[in-house]
Amino acid sequence: MAPDKKLIHNAELELVVGDVRAAAEQIRKLVDLNHGEIDKLEIRDATGGSVSATLVVRVPASGLENALAEFKKVAVRTEREQVSTRDVSRDFYDNEAHMRNLRAEEQQYLLIMKQAHTVKDTLEVSEKLSDVRDRIERLQAQIQLMTHDIEMSVVTVALTQESDARAPGIRWRPLYNAKVAVRDLLEGLGDWVDSMVAILIKLPLIVLWTLTVGVILWVVWQSGRSVWLRFLKPRLAQKAR
Repeated sequence: MAPDKKLIHNAELELVVGDVRAAAEQIRKLVDLNHGEIDKLEIRDATGGSVSATLVVRVPASGLENALAEFKKVAVRTEREQVSTRDVSRDFYDNEAHMRNLRAEEQQYLLIMKQAHTVKDTLEVSEKLSDVRDRIERLQAQIQLMTHDIEMSVVTVALTQESDARAPGIRWRPLYNAKVAVRDLLEGLGDWVDSMVAILIKLPLIVLWTLTVGVILWVVWQSGRSVWLRFLKPRLAQKAR
């Protein structure tokens, strides 16, 4: 029977709200009701009186969908929602297998310790036992952290103040449009940097292929020229006579 998959589910929300501070407090209460945790709560007052906030919270993975639905009810509208899933089954079960091996190694050293007859042997075994237990503690911390990430999903919530300037038939959203433009600019710059890095990494291969194609074309041209000078040109000259 295949072992259960170990998945880490995380989510991001961008919400536009009427009152950022009140919305942040509502979300904090919802997190408490869902038996979650608040990792971060930051409220920013920008020039011009606009307010924004970022919350990083954890909610039980089994109730992630329900928590997201409740968070969105706080908003005037949802600008963006993204849920990501990462399969960590291999790392999780590898760590568990490694832990079993370390526990077995610990038991072996304990058995050897009981059979040690000299102070030197006792000190050597004690040192190795201490090293194994140190590795067990560090691996146990990794397993606990991964288990926590599996059981408690991280939700990053960005709150933006509703600041639309409305006129009849016009919906002007300067702050939001500026934010989208900056995000698109950063994404574009990121894509450009990725492309440049890829080109630089592959540059030796590109040069090698260019040289290879150039050599092949040169050989073909030289061969064709040789055939022309040796066979075709003399025949054409004879026919012309």
